[in-house]
Amino acid sequence: MTDTISKPYKVDDLVQSFEEQLELFFSKNFESKSKTPELDENLGQVFTSPVLAKFMISLFKEKIQSNSKILDPCIGPNTFFKLLPIEVSNCFLKGIEIDKSLINDEIEKFYNNSKRTLIKGSFFDLDSKEKFDLIIQNPPYVRQELLANGVNSKSNIKNDLSINYSSIPSQSNLYIYFLLKSILHLNDNGIMVAVIYDSWLYSSFGKFLKNSFLKLGHLESIYHFKKSAFDNADVGATVIKFIKKKNNRKSTSYYSLNDLNDLKTYNGLKDKPLKLDSKEFLAYSFNNTSVINFKSNLFKPLKSIVSKSIQRGTSAIVNNYFIFSEKIYPELKPIVKNISKIKTYKIAEDNSYILALNNSISDKTKQYLNSVKNNILNAPEDKYKAVKQDIAQNKKWYQVKIKSSGNFIFNYYLRNNIDFIYNPNKHLSSDNFYSVNIEQSELAYLAILNSSFTRLNILNNSRSQGNGLRKIQLYEFKEVKVIDIKNISSETIKELEGLGKSLMTSNRYDNQQNEIIKQIDSILLNEYNNYNNSSIGIDELINELKEYIK
Repeated sequence: MTDTISKPYKVDDLVQSFEEQLELFFSKNFESKSKTPELDENLGQVFTSPVLAKFMISLFKEKIQSNSKILDPCIGPNTFFKLLPIEVSNCFLKGIEIDKSLINDEIEKFYNNSKRTLIKGSFFDLDSKEKFDLIIQNPPYVRQELLANGVNSKSNIKNDLSINYSSIPSQSNLYIYFLLKSILHLNDNGIMVAVIYDSWLYSSFGKFLKNSFLKLGHLESIYHFKKSAFDNADVGATVIKFIKKKNNRKSTSYYSLNDLNDLKTYNGLKDKPLKLDSKEFLAYSFNNTSVINFKSNLFKPLKSIVSKSIQRGTSAIVNNYFIFSEKIYPELKPIVKNISKIKTYKIAEDNSYILALNNSISDKTKQYLNSVKNNILNAPEDKYKAVKQDIAQNKKWYQVKIKSSGNFIFNYYLRNNIDFIYNPNKHLSSDNFYSVNIEQSELAYLAILNSSFTRLNILNNSRSQGNGLRKIQLYEFKEVKVIDIKNISSETIKELEGLGKSLMTSNRYDNQQNEIIKQIDSILLNEYNNYNNSSIGIDELINELKEYIK
C-alpha cells in the first residue's frame, strides 16, 4: 500500500492526488467496454426493503431541488427512485442496471420522462466526467473469490499494475469499487448514501476504505445494523452517508442498531450517536461493544499465547473424492473431520479418513485416481479449475500436504456450540478446524477457552452467514481475547485445571457441560472483577451471549 493510502490525510494536495489516481484507475479500466457481456450468476444482488429505502432517502431528502441530478448505479427493481416523495421526484434521475431481466414494463414506463434516463449496462462504463449532486445505492456484494469471471471479473474492475493505484487490496469486495467510482461522480458537496455489508468495519480492505473516505471527503454518519438490514439476508450491514468535502475535519456519527425493527420504531436512534474524529474512526474497534472490557490487560490475543502459529487443518484436494468414512484404500490416513461426531471435549479417536498419497501408490488406488481424474475433467467448466490446471500441466494433482495438528482444535463455523476441543494426541484435523498449540497448563486453558468470556469475544468477532450460522475468519480468530493465565492466582489455576479435567470427558450436547462452564465462568468473573475493580454479574455475561445464541 502506498503512503497516500495507508496514512490519514494531512494536506490538501493529498486529497487531490488521490482523486486523480481514482480518475486514472477507472478511465483506464473501463474505457471501450461498452459491449454487453454474458451475465454471470454471481451478481451479488440483495434487494432493499421499502422501510430501509425510505430511511436512506430521508438522509438527503432536504437537499433535493428541482435541478438536482441523482444517480442510482444499480437500480435492481428501482426501489429508491420509486419511493422518492412526489414533492421531490421531479428532478433529474439516472438509473443503471446490468441485469436486464430486472427491467420490466413498469420500470421502462417510469423512465419514459425527459428528466429521467435508464442505462441497461455496467456502471463501470459510465464516463467519470458525468457528475451528480446525490447518489443512492445498494451495490452488489460479491466476494473477491468470485471476481474471476463474467461481468464482475477483475479484468473489468482492476487496473493494470503500471498504474499507481494498484494498491486496492486484493481482498476487496465488489462494493468497494462501486463506492470509489461513485465518489468520483459526485459534485463538490455532493452526497452519497449507500447500504453495504458491515465487513468493511472489520476487514483489512476496510482499513483501505476508511482511509479513502477521509481523503475524499467526510463520512458524516454510519448506521450499523448488527443483525441485519435486509429482509432476505441475515447478515450485518451499514448505511453510510458520505459528503464530498475537502479539508473536512468533522467527526463521524456512529449509530448502533439491531435490525430493521429499529427503523420501524426508530428506537435505535433515540440514543446519542458515538462521535469519532478521524484518528478514532481509523482505530475504533466496531466489535467491542461488550459489557466485558476486552481491552483490559487481563486478556491477551490468542495468537500471543500459542507456541506455534495458528493455522487451518489439512485440506483435501476435493472432499467428495478424498475424504472417506471407512478405510477402503491402504493410503488413507485417519483424520478428524466431522465436528458432530465429537461427543466430548476431548478427541478420543479420528472420525474420517483422508487420501494422502506419497510416492508409493497401490494398484487399487491408482485405478480409483484415474476414475476421479475423469470425473473432474468431465465436470462443468466452472468446477475444479485449479485441479484441472494441475492435471493439464502433468503435476501430481492428487498430492495432499499434511499439516501437523495442535493440542486444541476449533471449528470456525459457529452455531450454538462454540467449543475448543482438547486434542492431546494431536490427531490430524481437516481444514474446517483451526489448529491451536498451547503448551502451558493445558487443562486450565481448556476451561478458559470454553468459558463464556472467550465464547463471547469469538462471537463479537464473527460474521453472520444467515439462518443462525456464523463464521470467524482466521485473522479474526488470531485476535480473539482470552484470559491470560499469568494474571490469575495459582489457586484459581488449580480450580480451573480440575474443571478442565471434568469438562474434558463431559458430553458437549447435554446439560452436564453447561453446569461445568457456569462454574468456570463464576471463577473467572471473580478474577475479572478483582482485576478491573468492577462488579459485572454472571447474568450480564449470559444475557449478552443470548444475543447470539438461541
